[in-house]
Amino acid sequence: MNIGLAGLPMSGKTTIFNMATRASAQLRDYISQSEEINNGVIKVPDSRIDKLTEIFEPRKTIYANVEFTDIPGVAKKEGDSASFSSKTLSNIRICEAIGLVVRLFNDEKIPHVHDRVNPVSDIDEIFLEFVFSDLILVQNKIERLQKDMKAGKKPELLREMELMEKFKSTLEAEKFLSTLSLSSEEDGLCRGFRFLTQKPILVIGNCGDDQLKNLNDENVKNFFSYLEKKGLDGFLISAKTEMEISNLSPEDEATFLKEYGILESGRNKLIREAFKILNYISFFTVGKDEVRAWPLQNGTPAQKAAGKIHSDIERGFIRAEVVAYEDFIKHGSIAAAKTAGTVRLEGKEYPVKDGDIIEFRFAV
Repeated sequence: MNIGLAGLPMSGKTTIFNMATRASAQLRDYISQSEEINNGVIKVPDSRIDKLTEIFEPRKTIYANVEFTDIPGVAKKEGDSASFSSKTLSNIRICEAIGLVVRLFNDEKIPHVHDRVNPVSDIDEIFLEFVFSDLILVQNKIERLQKDMKAGKKPELLREMELMEKFKSTLEAEKFLSTLSLSSEEDGLCRGFRFLTQKPILVIGNCGDDQLKNLNDENVKNFFSYLEKKGLDGFLISAKTEMEISNLSPEDEATFLKEYGILESGRNKLIREAFKILNYISFFTVGKDEVRAWPLQNGTPAQKAAGKIHSDIERGFIRAEVVAYEDFIKHGSIAAAKTAGTVRLEGKEYPVKDGDIIEFRFAV
């Protein structure tokens, strides 16, 4: 699971990356912007895994992972109509979801690329960039299809051309492709393009400490009003302060948050919101050897979920023995849960739910 942190230069992407990953990537100034990206993999905090580890005392505990990619907001070159370089857009395109970092804070020491702080204008500019980038891909595909169809109008080419024409009209109206309802066939036809306007987007408002406490701040009000109007997920974070907190030891961080009455660190909130926009859940496997969280899309059938562990388990799937985490905790053991009748045998089409503890039965 990969989240690409994207945004205009000087919006605070690297600060948020450092906060999330506890890395120490060099912060860029406006002059020294480069196209070098930073990558970091972090474990997803989960109190359920902590509890299961306490109960089973396994040799190994494995949490779900999230990879964050810090994509530099390289500004356009002179004479170029694009806000981002083609390489920057390509780096965003390969990510599974976009964490769009938008600047709300004012700081004279940190120049804004447009010499003013206006989160709504910044989001609109970036979204328009995504639309135009996808439109170029669609137009190029239409041109290739037109050449191929000169040799004969095969049914599959006609279906693809119809889909691309629908995409073209949507993008020309400056709408995201995610607004379209696609059939499973259409989804399959366009999956390889990795369109920016089809990706889940989480908007991260990078603000100052004072703005975090003052929802009547003009930039804060405009930010949330825009998100509500567009139906977008987003939240505020004081990245600079949160980065300093993330540099503390886990014990000191917990003490700091408790003293200041902060219910959840920005780091944990970012990870939780990333799971939410990607529609991800976790199921668990347990035992003396290993307690492990397996992230996957909500609604994934049991046989497909088995393939997360090993392709042989998916291929030879027979049944899934399932108990909900809450039922397991309530009864204290798998054996007691079976006695209480809360352990179920599910077939290959069973949609795995968040917190399911599963043992797969298979034969190969």
